[in-house]
Amino acid sequence: MVNIMIESGFKEQVYKKNFITNVIFKINFSKILDLSEKKPPIKLKKIINEKFPGLEVKRIPQINTRIMKDSTLDVKGTTKVLWIFSNREKTIKVEIDQEYLAIEYNKYNNFTEFFQTIKYIFKEFIELYDIKIINSLGLRYINQIKLNTGNPLDWDNLINQNLFCISKNFVKENYRNNISRSMHLLDINEKEYKLRFQFGMHNSEYPNPINRKEFILDYDCTSKEEMEIGEAPNKVKMFNTIVYDWFESSIMDGLRKEMGVIKHEK
Repeated sequence: MVNIMIESGFKEQVYKKNFITNVIFKINFSKILDLSEKKPPIKLKKIINEKFPGLEVKRIPQINTRIMKDSTLDVKGTTKVLWIFSNREKTIKVEIDQEYLAIEYNKYNNFTEFFQTIKYIFKEFIELYDIKIINSLGLRYINQIKLNTGNPLDWDNLINQNLFCISKNFVKENYRNNISRSMHLLDINEKEYKLRFQFGMHNSEYPNPINRKEFILDYDCTSKEEMEIGEAPNKVKMFNTIVYDWFESSIMDGLRKEMGVIKHEK
């Protein structure tokens, strides 16, 4: 049984399965000087090792440039170090560098489980590095809907028709079989957050014409202002509710049937 999003004031759909391939929680903060290649997160590793025994260290080359007073360019090469922890099944990844923490699921069951992992990692990390302020917080859900039957351009009664009307209504019929991608972007600026919604037929076989029935629903919610650390949990819940509402507005009953609605809650 899969609870797609969050317990909320909205009507909640509970499904047998979902099409979520990635869920990502991310916070950005001021640079932590006590976290570097010479000062790796050894204490954090010891604390979370039972649940996240895997560790990969990536060194990413970077080039920094600045304009000097004599108008010449000062170019310096640096290396960014990234620590990636993972669980035994490789379904959860925790990325850390000096300026951000990200938790990513590639096998999502329900928000309760995901939120518990966030709280667990979050608590240990902010206590170790004494973080008081978060510069930004983001929550992203990527749904890759793949169906084995049906016309790959026909999403009637599956996806809200407003999300695929260009390929259905605008493109002339004699050109439709030549569509190789139809992706769209919607940015929403609210008072407390930004929502970036990417949707459409991405086409895993691009640049070949679309011949697989695939549709992307990608919701990325991000805070607009810095916040105190204590505000983060409620912000995650709020963003999850927002994404839930957008997701339910994006799909139709045919897809709900495909996912297997097993109950409705208030």
